[in-house]
Order: sequence, then structure tokens, then C-alpha cells
Amino acid sequence: MSFVEKLGEEELAFFNDVASKPFSQQAVSFLNAYWDEVGDQADFIFTVAWETMKYADMHAKGISLIHKYEEGVDLDFNIGLYFYEKLVKFVDETKDGWKDDQWKKSHPEMMTAIVRKKELKEKVDVNFDGRISFLEYLLYQYRAFANPADFATRSMKAPDEHPEIKKARLALEEVNARIRAYEEEKCRLEEESKLPGVKGLKAKNMLAQLDASPLMEELNKALITAEAALRRVNKMFGKGGSHAGGDSESAGRSDGAMWWMNKDLEVKKARYGRKK
Repeated sequence: MSFVEKLGEEELAFFNDVASKPFSQQAVSFLNAYWDEVGDQADFIFTVAWETMKYADMHAKGISLIHKYEEGVDLDFNIGLYFYEKLVKFVDETKDGWKDDQWKKSHPEMMTAIVRKKELKEKVDVNFDGRISFLEYLLYQYRAFANPADFATRSMKAPDEHPEIKKARLALEEVNARIRAYEEEKCRLEEESKLPGVKGLKAKNMLAQLDASPLMEELNKALITAEAALRRVNKMFGKGGSHAGGDSESAGRSDGAMWWMNKDLEVKKARYGRKK
């Protein structure tokens, strides 16, 4: 049975609001609510589940280039089946340690497509909208300690997002915008570099200099700004896992948000930051 009957009108409205946000914000809300129980699985949620969810969404939308992708909010049942298929296959075939026992509570159950579809309809789809949000997947995967009613109760008690945390989140969104601009230009130049003659040679030359271009300079500025914003909130609340400083009460449970932003910045700096 779905847990929707345990949600009152206000709780269901709150749940639907969270489930209508981008996948990453849904994950942060879940991690904030259940950090004590699931914080040790945050890496799996970020690196494996979130990436697979985005991949499935891109597949559904016919998008192959990441700079053309706007993060989605949910999947229809058929793409939900595709998501689970890819997730199960990844865990089964991975050589990167994700099969280890430390990630056991994050491992999806093996099911036939018929059984999985029944499970999606009867248990995962909390609000009966015929779609699967990342929040619904997370609540179902970690149902040993999480459920929609409890999630709503915990989350609705928390204060609004702290202004400094919001600043850091928006700074990271600016980084994403700069990455899209950089990747779009890189893709354009790669295509033009295949052309014969002067146009192709010019594109090859511009491509070689792209990492010293104004686009990369703007991207690096955005990374520096985001890092500074995160450094401020890390001092205020701790770097995911515990609150530090005297202002922790006004932040509510922000462990998930702090961890997610720090991880996101770490990944982006590794790929796009200035190499020392």
C-alpha cells in the first residue's frame, strides 16, 4: 500500500511542493530530514542514484549533451522502470566499490519489470500522479526508517532555508550556468573544427585556447565566488554532519544541504577549476 493515506491535506501539499523541485533539491530535503540515519549513504545518493536519475531523464527527453539539459523533477512509470534497470545494472557491474557492504542499504532490489511496475504504482508513487520523483525513490529505497508522513512531519518543523545557505546555493547555480556556456561553446568549436579549410583551422585554434578564454575566466570567477560563500556557511554551521557556531538554531537541520553543496563544489572544481 502507498503511504499517501497517512498524509493530511497540508502534509500532502508540502510533499508535492518538495517533489516538484529539481532532483538535487529533493535529495537535499531528504538528506536534511534523515541525515542521522542516511548521511553515511550520501555519496551513493549523489554519485550513483542522482546521476542515474538524470541520465534516465535525459534519455526520456532525447538529450545527449549535458549543457542542453535542465534538471528534471520526475519520471513517468516507463522511464522509472528504465531508471531502476540502469541502477541495478550499474551496481551489479561496477568496479568502483559501490557493490561493497557499506552501501548495502542503498542497493536496489532485483525485480522483474512486471513486479517493479506494480511496486512503483502501489508503493513508490506516494501522490498517485503516475510519475516517480527522486524524493519518492529515496523514501522507498530507505523505507526501513523513512516514510512520506514522517518526512513531512520532520521537514515542516524546520525553518525556511537560511539566507547564507541560500546565497551559497545560488552561487553554485551561477557556476552551473557558466559551465553550460563553456560546454556549449566547446561543443560548437568541436563540430566546426571538423570542417575543411580556414573555418575548420580557426575553430581548432579557438578550441585549443578555450581554457584561457573569457568563458573559462568567468567560470573560474563563479567557482571562487561559490567557494567563498560556502566557506562562510561552513564556518557557521559545519561542513555537513554537525552544526558549528552560535547560529545553528536558525538553520534547522541543514546537514544534507551543507554536505551536498560541498560535494557539488568539489566535483566542479576537480573538472573545471584552475590546475595548480
